[in-house]
Formats: sequence, structure tokens, C-alpha cells
Amino acid sequence: MERTHLLRHDLDWLPPGYRAVRWVVAGGLWTTMIGGLVGLGVVVHVPFYAFGKGLAVLAAGGAVAGDRAARGVLRGRLRKLARGAVDLSRLPAEPDGELVHVSGKVRALGADKAVYQRVVFSFDGQTRAVRETAQDFWLVGQGEPVLIEVADARLLADGKATTIEADDPRAREFETLARPLANVLRRTLENRDKRRAKGKKLGKVRINEFALRDGDEVEVLGYKTRTIDPTMAMRLERDTPYRAALRGGKNLPLLIAPRPA
Repeated sequence: MERTHLLRHDLDWLPPGYRAVRWVVAGGLWTTMIGGLVGLGVVVHVPFYAFGKGLAVLAAGGAVAGDRAARGVLRGRLRKLARGAVDLSRLPAEPDGELVHVSGKVRALGADKAVYQRVVFSFDGQTRAVRETAQDFWLVGQGEPVLIEVADARLLADGKATTIEADDPRAREFETLARPLANVLRRTLENRDKRRAKGKKLGKVRINEFALRDGDEVEVLGYKTRTIDPTMAMRLERDTPYRAALRGGKNLPLLIAPRPA
């Protein structure tokens, strides 16, 4: 799975009840921060509109905080969304199509130990984009491993903030990924291209990244299904080798949340 989109669209899949959390939190932060700016303007005798770009930064910060709060609420309510948790050893007996909540450890299918990578990046500190890559993995615990199908998955995790230099290969990769996204990034990217052509120094790229790796403990909310796996050991010779799997559905994508260490 590979996906790149603007951060403002990151939670468009949210059910209506949780979508409200995002905007209530963001609205509350905007009210507090803008109220502080108005008070500052009164003290230093500066008109409200003079803060200009600072208002845009505050608005973006409120939206980001709202998104983080919504993801946090979802992490805390995975079990309720599925009406209870299911032990991995009992998952094969659950009806296909049932929305279930399970937990276990990640086991990578291949040599790459990072099964889900999420990077939020920004060139100007205001417009943020998200790059996600993931591959199917096993969820292990008691009983047979369960296949987690990530084709329509969402990772409920906030990463670590840092910056990378403009000459870092990842910075150029992010520029390429960002070009088709929206006109809101066009001017920023054009300015970077012009500065690069003139040999001028470019600003650092701000990133916030998280990687889900082999051995990490996670919770998963998804719709139970079955997949054919000829490597299954516990089956009769003539039985079709089905293994339990989890995937996203029409009403809700597959949700993955790392468990606190």
C-alpha cells in the first residue's frame, strides 16, 4: 500500500461522531490562541490583522492538534467500536464479516522489518502532507498467526518531529510526491525550484515520522475474513487451507494502533 495526501484530508474517513471531535478540539484551540493574539495586540497597540502569517500558522496548529486528538480518541475506543475484544486463538471461529478487535505482535512477512511507515512533511511549516507505505503482516499471539491486510488501513500513531536538510534524498522525494497533490503547494515548490536553480540554500523539510516494526505490539480493528494459505499445518489433507485474516470494510477502514511500551 502506498498513499500520499494532504494532512487536512487525513481523517476524512472518520465516522460522523468522531469527525466532530476533530473540529471541536481544533476550534477550541483556535479560540484560545486567537484570543491570546487579540490580547497581545491590545497591550502592544498592534491591530489584529497585522499578525498576518502568524494567524495561518496558528490555524494550521489547531487543525493538527484536532487530528491528533481524534486519533487519540479512536485509539482509546477500538474495543468499543468492535463491541469487545476477541482472543487471537478464537478468531478463526468468528463469522466472516464481523468487526473485531484483537491485539498481538507484528511479524513481518519479508526481509523488511518496517511493515508500516507514516511520514508527515512540510516545506513551509503550514501546508502538511502525509506519505504512508505499508505491507501485509502477520499478527501473532496464541494460536495460528492472523494475516493483516493493509490495502485500506489507517495507522493511529503520532511520530517524532525532526527536520532533514534540503540535500537529503528524502527531501527531493517528498517534493516529487507533493507536486500532484494540490495548488496550495505549487508556489512553495516553484520557489524551491527557483532557489535550487540559482544555487541558493533551501529551507529544511520538517517531518514527523513513525514506523511500525517487526516485534511491535499493536491493536487492530478490522473485519474478519479468510485467506488461502497452503503453509497451514493444522488441517486435514483434503481441507482448503484457510487462515483467518483482517481487512478494512465499507464502513470502516482497518485501524492499527501501537500499544504503549
